[in-house]
Amino acid sequence: MKRGKDNPFAEFERLTTEIEEMFFRFYGGPRLRMMRGGTFQPLADVYYVKDTQQVIVKLEIPGISPDDVQLTLQDKALIIEGRRLDPHQEGEKVYQQMEIDYGEFKRKIMLPVSVDVQNATADYRDGFLTIELPLSTKTVSAVRVSITQKGKK
Repeated sequence: MKRGKDNPFAEFERLTTEIEEMFFRFYGGPRLRMMRGGTFQPLADVYYVKDTQQVIVKLEIPGISPDDVQLTLQDKALIIEGRRLDPHQEGEKVYQQMEIDYGEFKRKIMLPVSVDVQNATADYRDGFLTIELPLSTKTVSAVRVSITQKGKK
């Protein structure tokens, strides 16, 4: 496609991009989370490892203490709940830019298979929570999984 003066749609494309960015900042960013009650959903990867016969769930939760996170396995669902607090909440603030999510979060990840809850592990390292769920033939109603921190003594 032609650029600049040779492209009659260049200005329209620039305007469309600006409108999309403005729409995301207003409706997809922190304001939308505040309108929904202050909750957010951390990013997650879910995958299956053939060699170890495990489902792995990896969440991106930097700045969140493992003590502030609860993991529950219920039927074939992994429920991850917690919160990230703003350590600098005191005083009145006027934001120029607001992109970091604070407040409560909850993710419910449907698992494609039954997992062995007794041998499930959850490790937190460098802002990532990695949950390893070995496959099983039994279904469990509801169980909590504890989290360990790698690299901490």
